[in-house]
Amino acid sequence: MALGSAGSQPRLSSASRRRKRSNQQNIEDSKAGIKFLAWAAIMAAAVAFVMGFTCAKLYISSAPGSGLVRKAIFTVFLMCNSISLLSSVVALTHLIWGQRQSDFQLIQKAMLRAMALVTVAFVSVLVAFMVGVCLVLIHLPWQTYF
Repeated sequence: MALGSAGSQPRLSSASRRRKRSNQQNIEDSKAGIKFLAWAAIMAAAVAFVMGFTCAKLYISSAPGSGLVRKAIFTVFLMCNSISLLSSVVALTHLIWGQRQSDFQLIQKAMLRAMALVTVAFVSVLVAFMVGVCLVLIHLPWQTYF
């Protein structure tokens, strides 16, 4: 009793020490997951950026009489590419915000939102790639091969 009134620190029980250690370990593991998701979002954004410049240059340098099919395919490509780039950037902002937090629940929320956005980014990169391949294949002179 005399020590309690003298201002000494109370001893933590072993269960509370383990809980504190496991919470700290969860936070460190989550921050490692954040780094991986950030890497994936950066890669999706870089691929979308490069695809946007490459396919746009191909479309602009094509024949001036672009048909309606080419315009529609190019519009789909631009939409998918834009969705991919924007969702990657938003995912990165969620991950940067989550990395600065010290509460495990907030880190988990940021990671879940970022995972959904990175998934959307990868799916739209895939669709943009397929549409870009179709756009390139339309420009080929197929009559010369048959």
